[in-house]
Amino acid sequence: MIRVRVDKLKPGMIVGYPILREDGVIFVKEGVVLNNTLINRLQKLGFENIYIRDSRFPDTDLEEIISHDLRRQALVTLNETFYQAIKGKEVSLEPLKELVDGIIEEILSSKKSVVSLVQLRQYDDSVFTHSVNVAALSVFIGKFLGFSRSQLKTLALGSIMHDLGKIKIPVEILNKPDKLSPKEWELIKKHSSWSAELITEKMPEEIESIEIALQHHERMDGSGYPYGLIGEDIHFLSRICACADVYDALTVDRPYRKRFSYAEALEYLMGNSHSLFDLQVVTTMVRHIAPYPVGEVVKLTSGETAVVIKLNEGLPIRPVVRVIKDEEGNTLSKPRDIDLMKELAISIIGSGDVELDKSDSNSEEEGGSDVDSG
Repeated sequence: MIRVRVDKLKPGMIVGYPILREDGVIFVKEGVVLNNTLINRLQKLGFENIYIRDSRFPDTDLEEIISHDLRRQALVTLNETFYQAIKGKEVSLEPLKELVDGIIEEILSSKKSVVSLVQLRQYDDSVFTHSVNVAALSVFIGKFLGFSRSQLKTLALGSIMHDLGKIKIPVEILNKPDKLSPKEWELIKKHSSWSAELITEKMPEEIESIEIALQHHERMDGSGYPYGLIGEDIHFLSRICACADVYDALTVDRPYRKRFSYAEALEYLMGNSHSLFDLQVVTTMVRHIAPYPVGEVVKLTSGETAVVIKLNEGLPIRPVVRVIKDEEGNTLSKPRDIDLMKELAISIIGSGDVELDKSDSNSEEEGGSDVDSG
């Protein structure tokens, strides 16, 4: 599989990984052959990248932080929980607790020490996808910080509900493409306090989870909100959620800015790890979260274009790549693999782009409906 920008898709290409809507419904199944109508729908809905099958990469295996099935279940659960809250109905948080247990179990049982966020996301997508990613990232970080299962559950509960308070903010303010007015910004800043209040109403015994939601916008130098806490005054679990929150938020398009690449988001965290973010948390992320996920097209210092095909444990910034174009931009008749852990003279200098022809991908079509019509 290879990750391809939606504006580079061509009819006849085959979807290599299911595409989810924000409510957990499968929008496009794996194995569907693309046509112009479907490509146009993907563009209109704001999807930036999808995975397609490519005969040159039959051996790629996405190193997901959580499985596709669990992600889908999580989106459905969050969607139902948040909308019940929005309608003012009685909300049971038991499904969320069960979901958190599932996330923890899957991450703890996995032998993967390096992962990436497999995100096939819509432009400026909802709080649901973001909340799932932040919870999964937080638990993954906590695992490598040596947290107990009990600590991970507290971390996951607070992280998955950290933005619950946004249900009180008008959508037109949340998605405003222009600069917020001072009054609107003050309203936005209240969401962390509102999240904490809503969790307190339902789970008053989860004191640390409440702190996570309340403090996830605090910063180490005191520049955050709502209280301007400094350093050790910020709960450590909140510092984890803060890093996961910023990392995920940066990697999504917003009306007022283009998305950061995964590498750029990690660079931002590293560059601010002595002022805004906890150094220990950021260091753990750099060791275990891949800046270039499997399937990503990258440019090498050699001038060649390659695709990441395998993540290396211990140093995710130096994966195994498959070179597909030479330094002149000519497509290689026989791609070759380079393990950047061994070839130290070559490095990745950034994400790349490549024009693909539909003949590069497999041509068989699997049965079943291609797009959800709901």
